[in-house]
Amino acid sequence: MARKESSVAPKERINVTFKPATGGAVEEIELPMKVMVMGDFLQRHDPRSLLDRKPVSINKNNFADVMANQKLTLEIAVPNMLQDGDEERDIPVKLDFNSMRDFEPGNILDQIPETQKLMQIRDALVSLKGPMGNIPSFRKSFEEIVKDPRQREEIRRELAEAGVDLSLAPPKRAKGAGNKPQAPEKTEEPKA
Repeated sequence: MARKESSVAPKERINVTFKPATGGAVEEIELPMKVMVMGDFLQRHDPRSLLDRKPVSINKNNFADVMANQKLTLEIAVPNMLQDGDEERDIPVKLDFNSMRDFEPGNILDQIPETQKLMQIRDALVSLKGPMGNIPSFRKSFEEIVKDPRQREEIRRELAEAGVDLSLAPPKRAKGAGNKPQAPEKTEEPKA
């Protein structure tokens, strides 16, 4: 029996073949693997009835176009971890997904105004670290500025005068506190 190899499918895959009635010739033809997936991918109300909806054919060539045409969005509220003491307040987040690149962490951060400002500060610090960071004298003077609270406050004031929004900058920490949150002080109750 002659077998026609029309594809290089893995053995683990379900291979569907059929034998057409073509006179006296016996031939097996492999059918392509097709899957229909149904789901609520829009995540919003669709007024069309199920009978009026047409299946959308998706392949590697049209995936980006199909995704853009769906206008996928996600609206959620996330806990505010950007500012100390404000964890009770949620940040409303609306994300648009028009391509697979929109799922990358940097692109998600670009869609949230609160994190855009932090990314601008981060990019400014990274640019300082670039070629200037390799000069020992610059690095030493920069470390001295960061360690001196008076000079640090002067830089904050100058940045504020220049219009840089520091409202989302990390809060000032008590000396020696590091990154650990400070524990509340224990008070003894008076004995009766």
